[in-house]
Amino acid sequence: MVHTRRAAPLPPWSADPADRTDTPPPLGDLLVAAAHRWPDRTAVDDGSTGYTFAQLERGARAIASRLTRRGVGAGDRVVVLAQKRAVMPMVAVAVWKCGAVYVPLDAAEPEERLRELLGRLRPAAVITLDDRDSGVPGAYRLDEERLAGLLSEPASAHATVAHRPEAAAYIVFASGATGEPQGAEISVAGLTAHFAAQNEVLGFTPESRVLGLTPFHFDVSLVDTLLPLSLGAFVHQFRGLTAGAVMRSVIARERITHLIAVTLLLTMITGDGRQITAARLPSLELVMTGAQVCDAEVLRAWTRALPEVRVVHAFGPPEATIFSLTHEIGPADADRMTRCPVGRPLRGTRVRIMRDGLELDQPGARGELWIGGAQVMRGYFDQPEETARLVVDLEGTRYFRTGDVCSYDSDGNVVLHRHADRRVTWLAGRRTHLNEITQAARRVPGVERATATVVRRGRRDVVALAVVSPERRVITEVTERLRSILPEPLRPALVAWSPAVPAAADAEPDERLLIQQLTTAAQRSESPCFALSAEGAVETIDEVDPCQ
Repeated sequence: MVHTRRAAPLPPWSADPADRTDTPPPLGDLLVAAAHRWPDRTAVDDGSTGYTFAQLERGARAIASRLTRRGVGAGDRVVVLAQKRAVMPMVAVAVWKCGAVYVPLDAAEPEERLRELLGRLRPAAVITLDDRDSGVPGAYRLDEERLAGLLSEPASAHATVAHRPEAAAYIVFASGATGEPQGAEISVAGLTAHFAAQNEVLGFTPESRVLGLTPFHFDVSLVDTLLPLSLGAFVHQFRGLTAGAVMRSVIARERITHLIAVTLLLTMITGDGRQITAARLPSLELVMTGAQVCDAEVLRAWTRALPEVRVVHAFGPPEATIFSLTHEIGPADADRMTRCPVGRPLRGTRVRIMRDGLELDQPGARGELWIGGAQVMRGYFDQPEETARLVVDLEGTRYFRTGDVCSYDSDGNVVLHRHADRRVTWLAGRRTHLNEITQAARRVPGVERATATVVRRGRRDVVALAVVSPERRVITEVTERLRSILPEPLRPALVAWSPAVPAAADAEPDERLLIQQLTTAAQRSESPCFALSAEGAVETIDEVDPCQ
């Protein structure tokens, strides 16, 4: 390994024990070592714009200086309206240089949902990345012209404000049981502990070349972008069409060594498996997938075609800092007829399988998965009741109750069976609670009841929603309302109206009957709108209906 400079040791999660410090750097100095050693090496690009390590550090200091002048200080929340662009790691580090909390939100969030989130967060600053009107008064616009000006200025002398280990590093939002987005608040100690444990699995080095597929409002972006950059690795931020052939061509062209792709994207990249060859992907060293359990056939396509490439399955909720368990797919998994295990906990993470207050350790015994250790969130932002319900102390260790029904296999690996709450599903690679969809629908005047489920259409899973109302026209109002407040992955692709709740003895069977009708409707036609009768009939609504 040849270094341009050796002014700073790499962080403690470096794979080389002779070339790392024992103490994690302040988050605001995450890129300092790489900027000292390889100032002119391209660190990140997105196909149209690229930055060297020196430019990332210089830009982060300049942005931090501007934020400080705006009054941002330690512990303040800074919202970034995130886009898949090369500038994002610069912005995240700038927030951390102020000692502040990084809060990435999707720049494509519906305006009303964004207003509600900002009202809850009360951020000290909001950063946008282009010159479009974000609808947020006083937002700091960091468009291309302003960014170029910052990089051309004399280097800022802004001094990093170090976080306390227990302080919040970032907040990541996902839908929750309460019917509104839940923000998991992760500590600095939790994030740095995760980096150290995760890189024992990933093995990023300064020579690694990583494909960043994850949107920045998802926490996995910290692993596929900030973690490798901190070690001097190159990251290509993918901004193209999410089609298998396009992503495969980028992996080959950019000589990617490390591919981290949630199950949905890895399935797309895999296709029929015939394009996964050593000749087409000669640089690849590791594939990590996760979020939901990956189909065994997809994993087999990689292990059989590329036996020298490590294939790792990762699993864990955002409340326990990104991924908590990993399982490296081995020869024994190649012909497995059952689903692969989600693995063993990362170093420093504890797991327990609990039922009725007792820990289960015998193979096959099913209970709720609890994940414990430093990586467990501080709590849900502004939801102390939910935090108290799901974060518990057991023998001096804080555990997050995942709600996932799991067991151990005969080798001591954790196997995921399902989530205890049937309303929890996976959409666009993210665990999602259908309560957010149904509660939004129930707030529309005239809706007496709403039920949502996930149905299979074509080759993908989509949300289907049934609303019960005396008036059929209410489905138009519901679809318009959901379009205005829900992000695209949560919007129902199929909406059905029912004039009455199906006859049943209690609420639970009623819901099952509606779900059965939705599934039947999805299988019967490609139409997005249906009418359901109390007797079980399913009628396609005329194409001129406003919900088309």
